[in-house]
Amino acid sequence: MYILGLDCGGTASKALLATGDGHVLGYGDGGPANYVVNGVDGVVRSALQAMQGCLTQVPLDLPALQDQGVYLALGVSGAGRELEMNDVQQAFQTVGFDQVVVSHDAAIALLGALGGADGVVVIAGTGSIAYGLEKEQSTRIGGWGYLLGDEGSAFWIALRALQQVMWGFDGRTRQDPILYGAVQEYFEVSDAAQLVPLLYQTPLNRGNIGGFSKEITRLAHQGHGFSQEVLAEAGRQLGNLAVAALRNLGLVEKKGRVGVSGGVFAAGQWVLPFMQEQIWQVAPNQTLTLPDFDPAAGAVLMAARHFQLDMERVAAGLRRSL
Repeated sequence: MYILGLDCGGTASKALLATGDGHVLGYGDGGPANYVVNGVDGVVRSALQAMQGCLTQVPLDLPALQDQGVYLALGVSGAGRELEMNDVQQAFQTVGFDQVVVSHDAAIALLGALGGADGVVVIAGTGSIAYGLEKEQSTRIGGWGYLLGDEGSAFWIALRALQQVMWGFDGRTRQDPILYGAVQEYFEVSDAAQLVPLLYQTPLNRGNIGGFSKEITRLAHQGHGFSQEVLAEAGRQLGNLAVAALRNLGLVEKKGRVGVSGGVFAAGQWVLPFMQEQIWQVAPNQTLTLPDFDPAAGAVLMAARHFQLDMERVAAGLRRSL
């Protein structure tokens, strides 16, 4: 019996194939698989592409895998409601998978980050969200998109920097030549006014805008004060997400871990200490930790939990083979 875990994201998909005791056999990559943006057919198409990448690393094709038995678990971005998860589940059953469990992508990020344990995870990529699980109770904080939320996300960081440049362009504050130069180079504009059509185009390329947050991290490493301040505030905002989730689950007085997942945390020292400080103000026994596993491995753990496999054994197998 095999376990196949899928992380179906808005930018790309990732598959992990493992044995029933968690020994990793292969990884595969596929295209974007957001339920809202790509539809259920797009989710299936990209997931199958990622699965094929796994199967090229073992002497199996998809029909043989299905004949021998496989637990399929998928965390799908944009599929947060029961109706949407059922739609995805039925679609994969139609293509030959008998045992399928589907959840939103935050659930597999949590299971991966904390190695299958309950607790809270904060996810910060292009957007941001916190998700927590304690026994049978779950909570979601944020995840309301770039207009209503996404505090501390890559898009949020980039937007703060772009606003600063526009204020400098107006003369409302002194223009920062280092920041302005980075904006001009990244967005390929000669002056700040040219940012306006880029920021208001439809559809908005949030990924490209959010990608500028990497430049902010680069500048922070070079000692750029504004960039350091923006990243510190991002950490505080992400800490607030974690605190709200801990409160909702009744965990502020308990000892535990808060996991992180997503590209924003590559900023490391410029984000994580400020996030930890924000958490400790309310929950002094909760420690911020880097993820034990990636979300695809979290999907494997979700399969183990849902289908009542030996979670500890599966987690141990993942640790040995990753």
